[in-house]
Amino acid sequence: KECYANAGTKTPGMASKGEKDSSKDSGKKELPSTDGDASSKPKEVVQKPVDPVTACLNELKSAMQTLDKAVSTKEVRFMSRMIRQVTTIRRLLGKTPLLQAIDLYIPQESPIGEQLRSHLALVTEDEIMKESPAPTAEEKPEGGKTEGEASAPDSAAPAVSEEEASKIKEREKEEAAFHKRLLSIPEAEIFIQLLVTIFLLDHKLIEASMSSASSLIHRAQLHNRRTLDQLLSKGYFYWARSVELTGKSALIRNELLSAYRTSVLKHDQIGQATLLNLLLRNYLEQNLYEQADTFMRKTTFPEGDASNNQLARYLYYTGRIKAVQLEYTDAFRCLQQAARKAPQQSALGFRKTVHKFSIIVQLLLGEIPDRSIFSQKGMVGSLKPYLHIAQAVRVGDLSAFHDAMGTFGDGFKADKTYSLIVRLRHNVIKTGLKKINMAYSHISLADACSKLGLESAEDTAFIVAKAIQDGVIDATIDHVNKTMVSKANLDVYSTSEPQMQFHKRVAFCLDMHNQAVKAMRYADNAKNEWESAEERRERLKQEEEMMNAMEEDDDF
Repeated sequence: KECYANAGTKTPGMASKGEKDSSKDSGKKELPSTDGDASSKPKEVVQKPVDPVTACLNELKSAMQTLDKAVSTKEVRFMSRMIRQVTTIRRLLGKTPLLQAIDLYIPQESPIGEQLRSHLALVTEDEIMKESPAPTAEEKPEGGKTEGEASAPDSAAPAVSEEEASKIKEREKEEAAFHKRLLSIPEAEIFIQLLVTIFLLDHKLIEASMSSASSLIHRAQLHNRRTLDQLLSKGYFYWARSVELTGKSALIRNELLSAYRTSVLKHDQIGQATLLNLLLRNYLEQNLYEQADTFMRKTTFPEGDASNNQLARYLYYTGRIKAVQLEYTDAFRCLQQAARKAPQQSALGFRKTVHKFSIIVQLLLGEIPDRSIFSQKGMVGSLKPYLHIAQAVRVGDLSAFHDAMGTFGDGFKADKTYSLIVRLRHNVIKTGLKKINMAYSHISLADACSKLGLESAEDTAFIVAKAIQDGVIDATIDHVNKTMVSKANLDVYSTSEPQMQFHKRVAFCLDMHNQAVKAMRYADNAKNEWESAEERRERLKQEEEMMNAMEEDDDF
């Protein structure tokens, strides 16, 4: 009875099965409901639209800080860094930020400011710089305030401490001193003038761009400061480009020669590189290849401080000149180096032009370009005509070569490769003769004429005789039976051809290694302070002990 009675009562440590289940359920964490409640959803962060005017002015301020550092330290590398920032600023340029930059960085008494404002007044629509629309209720930040309202003083906001207020005042003083320094140096004024010139040239205002670039060159020459050399070279570049677009590039050749002579006397290597490329471009634009070759042979490209882009341009012009002068090996080497040194992420037009000439020169050397060259990103359409030419030369089909010349002749003339492609006709014929020589031991000249697509058997006999004399094919001509008799093909490994190919590849790898070593940039020395007197005495003491130890070893 006691057992049954105790069974009905509950001890403190016991619990029923239902209570255990309920306690387990109550211990579980409740999952968030998926009923679509707005409070349970994560808040979407809306990115604020960046004001293009502010972005441009911030980039411009960063460039001006680099310019101030370059002027104060007289270091060329800082000026080169500032010139590289022009590419980023150029994408953000607009009429509004340029007008604000003129007010900030050009003195009011300077006549350049009014001239630049008159040039910018010619720009009717500022397509890049558009005011961002006011944010709607959904785009407002948390709290329902816009950016301007959020920045307004709030009564509940904590008061600014004295340290923060002093830091703000110091920052304002530094900013005022920075702008005062920039107003006193001509580099800032000429840099703004360069940006306005680029902006006008991008908007197809050729006359205004030419006038602005001419004024830039005149003011840079008037100040005659070494820190202005890179800005002056940029001014010459955009001035020559503006004149070239007007079709009067032949009229400025004497001025470019005079400027090049002055840069050589001043040991301005960056100016020498820029003006040398401008002169070579001027000669090639007028098809004056002999004068360009003479000028190139009597000058030297300064590889020390010149930029990689200028070196790529020089190699491209050198390759074009040597290709016309029948120096195909040197031309192909220069064009290959120009393609390697060109910017790989930009400058697509330059890389297209270099590959067009490189393909033709490689075909003139008797080699077939790799198929991957024609399938590069962004070049498939522009290199398609040259793919047809390469296929015709590889097969030795003269009719396909003539069809490609007739179809894409206008494009080849526009690319200025037509005169070089005409020379490929002999290569097509030689390739066809090689295939006939390998396939037939005896073949009549009439059959060879029909297979090659030539006009008469007599022309075929002359062409075969010239090919035999040049060593293209190993055969003889039977004039009695009017046939071409091929000799037994020799093993290529019994000749010196493998050695020549191996030497060519080794020379290419060594040249590429040397170019890579020249292009290396080393980190600046981190030691900014001179060693103290104690450190110097300690160093001399260690050196003396080391020398004494070495002398004792020698005596032993």
